Amino acid sequence: MIGFPSEWRSPSPRNADRHSSEYALRQLLEAHDKNVLDSLSSPTSYVCFRPNDDAFLIFHVEAPTQYSWQWEKLDGGAGERQHALPALAEFRDGVLYRTTLGIGYWYRFGPGKEPTFKSEPDERLKETAAVFMDDTEIFVDHPFKNQNGGTTQYSLTIRRSTGRFVETFAGENAPITTHSGTCLIYR
Repeated sequence: MIGFPSEWRSPSPRNADRHSSEYALRQLLEAHDKNVLDSLSSPTSYVCFRPNDDAFLIFHVEAPTQYSWQWEKLDGGAGERQHALPALAEFRDGVLYRTTLGIGYWYRFGPGKEPTFKSEPDERLKETAAVFMDDTEIFVDHPFKNQNGGTTQYSLTIRRSTGRFVETFAGENAPITTHSGTCLIYR
């Protein structure tokens, strides 16, 4: 079972601000919410809290496995790749608002080399993202239809060592909105 990280010292749900994203996550964990528990069961998951908002993000992807590498010719030489499906789930007001998938591959250019992940949006599938992940950062980028009927370009960058994140919303004829904060890293 997944519990709260020991370094997480925020107040208990009974005393926490009931309109905070931390409170919402605690409620979902205490209720053994399947979406949240499945997301946090990956080898490493990031839970990012949007400041001053009852919203949080969970990014996770399965790590490459030792026996699933397939050798092939890749751009820039030969190497190995392995399919993966990263997911970015956004929760607002304690409910799942949207899940965005990235469909792509882990790549490595030799045994023992650090793998990187790369995906491109798939035009046939709506709401897929471009995702890039190396040993230092995670980058997610995708457009989505906003509530006004226009398109918003969304990006999220997470620094893997510290859990610090920046997310940006750039809408048509609207000012760019940026949030930054810290993610809990579940390992």
